[in-house]
Amino acid sequence: MGPRLAMLEATDLARRYTVDSSLIARNLERLAARIENRVIERILISRLKFALRQTGSLEAAELHIAQMRGGYESGTLETLPSFIPRGLSAQGSARPPQPGADPDRSEGSAANRPVVLYVAGGGFLMPPSRKQKTMVQRLAEAIECEVMMVAHRLAPEHPFPAAPTDFAAQYLGLIEQGHRPENIFFAADTAGASIVLGALQMLQQDESALPAGIVLFSPWCDLSLSGWSYITCSMSSQSPFRMETAAFCARLYLQDEPVTSPLASPVFADQAGWPPVLIHTSEHDLHFDDAIRMAENGQKHGCDVRLNYWDSPRHHLERLSSQAAAQSFREVNAFINRHWKPGHA
Repeated sequence: MGPRLAMLEATDLARRYTVDSSLIARNLERLAARIENRVIERILISRLKFALRQTGSLEAAELHIAQMRGGYESGTLETLPSFIPRGLSAQGSARPPQPGADPDRSEGSAANRPVVLYVAGGGFLMPPSRKQKTMVQRLAEAIECEVMMVAHRLAPEHPFPAAPTDFAAQYLGLIEQGHRPENIFFAADTAGASIVLGALQMLQQDESALPAGIVLFSPWCDLSLSGWSYITCSMSSQSPFRMETAAFCARLYLQDEPVTSPLASPVFADQAGWPPVLIHTSEHDLHFDDAIRMAENGQKHGCDVRLNYWDSPRHHLERLSSQAAAQSFREVNAFINRHWKPGHA
């Protein structure tokens, strides 16, 4: 992995960020992350085992899924505590504060301002959690854009390709409402990256106008789990997730679809003709190899791709407020400023 990253960094396609803090602060953060990772891992494994025990009864399995989703969305089954910003819902929009906003973004028709369509990861099975909604609110405030969380059908009742089909339909519906493709950005975290990039390929195949750019946080883009980071992070305390939980979610989502299908696993896709892609991740993330492969494939296929990675010990570091998260959002803001092409509505 070292030589591959070095090559990407040498061509200015990848950059490593280190948070400027004291040795004591870094050690405390790593200790807290290790404890958090172990708590999340134990809870996820116990829930997975319980779910597997329900497979003998369809009624029991459906009830368990409904209870899990309700608890996950409300926060009662979150692995760690969080809060939800006032006025923010899963299907709603997160809007930035108006005072001090960039006049080029705040004036004129709403259809001629940048908007971000966001898919929150939930292993393809779960709706957005309160922590994810909180993160999207902070993102909207940092980039001074409207961020719309896109709902999609969930597996296993609605397996692939229901989710990317739903997202593509939401995007086309936004264009029908008068929004310009060059004002729209796609964004996603973890499993949401597979959904967003699957939808992108569907739109490309249909010769639809593509968005201005794509932002991915800790993207899960390889449902075959072939990257080395899946093994190393599963064997250590560096990630709260393991191959077992990833494989379980991928199986329920894909069902009869091959794990190497480019629409489901974008690391196998041809990225030629894609809009610019910004990838943010941590070098300790379970999906770190996915991020590297997406950057390498982008370079191979002529896609404008940038990989920024942190030395943070946390999975999807943006979900918690921190120096690294603030730095990540600043880079997203610069990316949108660079690729947004305002025109006349």
